[in-house]
Amino acid sequence: MFEGATVHVMTRSTDAQRLALDLGVASAQGASDAPPEPLDGAILFAPVGTLVPPALEALDRGGTLSVAGIYLTGIPSLNYERDLFDERELTSVTANTRADGEAFLDIAARIPIETMTTVYPFDEADRALADLAHDRITGVGVLRITA
Repeated sequence: MFEGATVHVMTRSTDAQRLALDLGVASAQGASDAPPEPLDGAILFAPVGTLVPPALEALDRGGTLSVAGIYLTGIPSLNYERDLFDERELTSVTANTRADGEAFLDIAARIPIETMTTVYPFDEADRALADLAHDRITGVGVLRITA
């Protein structure tokens, strides 16, 4: 729980579900599965438009879904009564500023956020991309650039 928020993770990868549970989330289930309780807010990181309707359905009255990505496949037709009624809100995030990043890092230092990283030398960027494409990275892949 962070600042009063209970965190539920929905992802297709069972490894990512286990990682989320290990990191302390309240629940982890499949990408299209309903969470165990209605959500006040949700963030969709996957660039998959077909996940928008189930994410909206998971919201409580007055809840907000934020789509966080620079690319998203097509969103299927929404049903107003099911997906948006009860003052549900759908928003998008187009970019983060340097100040947003600094604010996030400040919060992350206070929580503290636990991360799992796989570090690659910059000259192995092709291997990092291949590992990412084949789900061989648990957590986050990082390219280390040395001067």
